[in-house]
Amino acid sequence: MSDPLPAPFAGTEAATAATGLPDEGELRLTALDEFPWHQAMTPFPLPATSDTRFNDGYYFGFFTENRFAYFGMRLYPNTNVMDGYGGMVVDGEQRTVRASRALRPNVDELQVGPMRLTVLEPMVRQRIELLDNPTGVTFDVVFEARAPVVFESPDIHYRRGRLLNHVLRYTQLCRATGTITVDGREERVDRWYADRDHSWGIRQSMGPKIRMKGVEPSVGDPRAIRIWMPIELDDHTGFFSLHDDGQGNRLDFDGMLRRDDGTMLELVDARHDFRYVPGTRRLTDGGFTLVDEHGGEHEYRFDVVCDPSSPQGYGYVSGWADGDQPGCWRGVDHLEHDRFRVDDPHTVAGPPHVAPERRLGACEYPVRLVGPGGAEGMAQIEHMVYRPYAPYGLK
Repeated sequence: MSDPLPAPFAGTEAATAATGLPDEGELRLTALDEFPWHQAMTPFPLPATSDTRFNDGYYFGFFTENRFAYFGMRLYPNTNVMDGYGGMVVDGEQRTVRASRALRPNVDELQVGPMRLTVLEPMVRQRIELLDNPTGVTFDVVFEARAPVVFESPDIHYRRGRLLNHVLRYTQLCRATGTITVDGREERVDRWYADRDHSWGIRQSMGPKIRMKGVEPSVGDPRAIRIWMPIELDDHTGFFSLHDDGQGNRLDFDGMLRRDDGTMLELVDARHDFRYVPGTRRLTDGGFTLVDEHGGEHEYRFDVVCDPSSPQGYGYVSGWADGDQPGCWRGVDHLEHDRFRVDDPHTVAGPPHVAPERRLGACEYPVRLVGPGGAEGMAQIEHMVYRPYAPYGLK
């Protein structure tokens, strides 16, 4: 066991109370302000921007065949909100609980509703807990790093002269250990494959909606599909992400491979060959080829091994019961939950309160992988289809 960590990573709320920090009205100090990492002329919890879309938070996913569990938590300092979600896909059903609370005064307490996060060792070990809640799913799991984090390229978009998105993110391959319980039946989580990301910045899809209006033409968002994929196999880990437009033209790409001996290769491109249930956007299997900086090609095949989850169940893409976005004020302490089927590929999956024509569908897939030299492993594919995509005939 490592030595206990300083207050920013465990128990800062207790430290704040114990030290009797002064209340300066609208600008309150916390124990975090003891540390010399300020980036703005305000107490630590306040960002340098007043943009209401600014946010900072986490995603965790862990999975095995026929099991896929997830957890998320995010802070929105300019709307005074912390919200989060947790749940599982099991037996063809997605069950999720979502919670939202007032961020202040407990800004340094990483708990919202039944979701609780403890950073045990930064960049190495984190504990996530989903406590008792109406879905019947609970878990207590420790994530342990399988590889160093991958710092992704920034996502930056403008529309009509206004910053739409500026997001930084790092992603990490992990293994998860602990327990998960469904309707009173406890199951051991024994080093399940896992991944997590931590992102922060300005995102159009979070915080109160702000419509970008104007008189000049706008090309809008050209992205038709998104593929985001952290991978782990016997002898290496890796990551790549990309967006294509509707004709299959590459809009952006990011990626790397890391062998267990520490050797790293930067990736410069990928070719994908995905297969779907005929007449749907439901992924079944496929392959991809990763091209490294030296021109080397690395081929992989995959099969989907669990029903996918819908991110609208997490609250994304107006998935909250009030139809609004994550990061909006829902009261001092708010809790909601839902359950819906994700096992019918011919039905666009989503929370019952989201109209069918507004559902994004299920697009987070646990897959079994076979890579170069027959190496085996698993991965999570985030595969979003935003609009028609001609190369696959997707409507």
